[in-house]
Amino acid sequence: MSRLFLAISALFLLSTAAYSQSGRAKGSTGSWPVPSPPPAASPSPEPTPTSSKPSLPKIVDGERIYTSRDVDEKLQILKKPTPDFPREARRNNTRGYVILRAILAADKTVKHIEVLTGLPDGLSEKAIEAAKQVKFKPAIKDGKPVSSWVELVYRFTLH
Repeated sequence: MSRLFLAISALFLLSTAAYSQSGRAKGSTGSWPVPSPPPAASPSPEPTPTSSKPSLPKIVDGERIYTSRDVDEKLQILKKPTPDFPREARRNNTRGYVILRAILAADKTVKHIEVLTGLPDGLSEKAIEAAKQVKFKPAIKDGKPVSSWVELVYRFTLH
């Protein structure tokens, strides 16, 4: 009788030890271990973009456009008008941020406005209208005014 008890106890201990450490997370399916896929062979590896924004062109309409890192003196925004809040957006309680990217040109004009993050109900259009009226002092490179990229953020909230 004691031998039977010892045999059942040994069988129980071995089976619990074998099943307690399966190596898989609870509820997981599939086989273990999962082999990793082989690296893709490409003759010239391309850099992985770190942002969802498209890269900035260095030349637009034959003119070099600088980033803030490339200039000796950064541009200064002197006046940034507040956009109107359209009735449709007010009625729909639309709120949020519109983010624009534009070129603030050496001739003190705003060019090539593009919407990075927009809003419905005419808010993106109102932000573009306001961006066209921005007054600024252009960036300086080698003692001359130059065109540069800028992101303009407009916040739309109901008071």
